[in-house]
Amino acid sequence: MEHSRNAGAPRGWFDLLIDAMAVVSAVLIVLLTVLIVIDVGLRASRLVTLPWSLEASEYMLYVMTFFGAPWVLREEGHIAIELVVERLAPRARVLARRLTDLIGGAVCALLFVYTCRVLWRSYEGQVMVQKSFTFPEWVVFAPGPPVMLVLFGIYLRWILRSHDKQRLALPRDGV
Repeated sequence: MEHSRNAGAPRGWFDLLIDAMAVVSAVLIVLLTVLIVIDVGLRASRLVTLPWSLEASEYMLYVMTFFGAPWVLREEGHIAIELVVERLAPRARVLARRLTDLIGGAVCALLFVYTCRVLWRSYEGQVMVQKSFTFPEWVVFAPGPPVMLVLFGIYLRWILRSHDKQRLALPRDGV
């Protein structure tokens, strides 16, 4: 994998937001690990059970996946199969990169719209989740829109930066 596209880039509020989301995800991983160890220990000792631990684990996995995704995308830590792309000519490789950025951005924009609709319908319908915990269903859907917006922002930044680089690389008249 090549070096991150953000190497040497100034770190503004957007990167701080992504880092904060990653920290929340990391804290949830630690809490989930501690919860599982405690639950297994209590079950093995037959002292007491934590009937809510499975449901809490499910919600923690959900939130940490969503909140960790922008950091993984920004750092290009996702799985990439570059078997075909690495065999392309340099210009075709750049075009492939731009095309995947455009597709990724479009998908995130569509998912943003869709998650907003789902969130609103759940809020409007006043559906309640009633398991070990009882709370409004829309709370589960709440991370979707902001995370999709952040993911879209990452793709948009890559698209705009590659456009600026292309524009700056064009020869100037009379030079």
